[in-house]
Amino acid sequence: MSDPLQASQAVLRSTSLATLSLLMTALLVACGGGADGGTTDPVAGTPSPAPAPGTTACDSATGRVLEVGAGKTYAVPSAAAAVAQNGDVIKISAGDYRGDVATWSRSNLTVCGVGGRARLYADGRSAQGKAIWVVTGSNVTIDSLEFHQATVPDKNGAGIRAEHTGQLRIVNSGFYDNENGILGGTGTAEVLIERSEFARNGYGDGYSHNIYIGTAARLTVRASYFHEAKVGHNLKSRAAINVLENSYFMDGPNGTASYLVDFPNGGQVSLRGNLFHKGPNASNSVAISYGLEGLSWTTNTLALTHNTVAMTRSGGYYLAAPSGTQSVVLKANILAGTGSPSLITGSYPSASVVQQNNVSSVASNIPGASSIGSPNFWPNATLLSQIALTGVPDATYTQDAPTLYTVRTITGTTRVAGALQSAP
Repeated sequence: MSDPLQASQAVLRSTSLATLSLLMTALLVACGGGADGGTTDPVAGTPSPAPAPGTTACDSATGRVLEVGAGKTYAVPSAAAAVAQNGDVIKISAGDYRGDVATWSRSNLTVCGVGGRARLYADGRSAQGKAIWVVTGSNVTIDSLEFHQATVPDKNGAGIRAEHTGQLRIVNSGFYDNENGILGGTGTAEVLIERSEFARNGYGDGYSHNIYIGTAARLTVRASYFHEAKVGHNLKSRAAINVLENSYFMDGPNGTASYLVDFPNGGQVSLRGNLFHKGPNASNSVAISYGLEGLSWTTNTLALTHNTVAMTRSGGYYLAAPSGTQSVVLKANILAGTGSPSLITGSYPSASVVQQNNVSSVASNIPGASSIGSPNFWPNATLLSQIALTGVPDATYTQDAPTLYTVRTITGTTRVAGALQSAP
């Protein structure tokens, strides 16, 4: 049976933005279909921590163990996928696996690289013409895996094609130079991403992205790094609820991404403790886009708290949102631009944006924000003298992310604007 997304690529490329949302939503639904963690707020939910650094989810998982690698029972991951049963634990020895693709159809699986990351290179092959891995089971955890260079003829090949139900949890994993890092997620499905990296994904036509989540129930991202998407977005999600915390979304000096993050159908969006950099070669002048393809959900709210947004692309806009958005709330953010960017575009009136304790500045006051190899969003002395807060605008903001994939507890009762509460 043909893949509805792939069969439609020519149509998508000629479809206007006005109709793209409805068409794409229908296509993702045709492809098929826990609690998450983080600091507690009305959107973020109850904490459920990722495995500690140096361990994997397989260390605490119970179930039949399938071992993969040289000299193991199964030489390649696809051999284990073919015999896996519900509840299995699949341990893949660190190393390179080239041209091996798989469909994971069982549920409650825990799949980990052991002894380091297992690296999967597509080498021109794909499962079902879609991805290196297609995940169709329910409640699957993937830990310490890398997905490289997925391509398909219709230009939407993914590291992982998410056709799951329940939750797909990605921990300590990487997605590099694919046409999409992760593509999919619909219905009641949830996607949870922790301490993972998405780099240089996208075909380059604007229809593929570092990550593209469909009309899922929920997307949660924590302590992760998204950078240098190729013309597409660093993150795109049509989910009903989106919680992005303590993560980095960056173009760097050479990245060509369009939006840093895009929520084309609105929904509940909470951005907290994130570091954003929009670079001089970005393909779009808007950093954070919301609802521009039509508001599809009952609740359509955008909230930014304790983020730092540095724009070295001259001019443009920090935000875009339509008039039907129920609320846009900004608290304790640093907005640092080049060439005097405006706060918001779209039909949402700037006077209706609720603001508290935000600080406006210039990007040159955050001199390390454009470094992809070692990003540093700590302000210089000029900006540092301007960001002290007299109160605590968000008492539930209890962690920040001083470095990639790392969170630390905020101590003391004082706060500053922006994402970092003390020097990295």
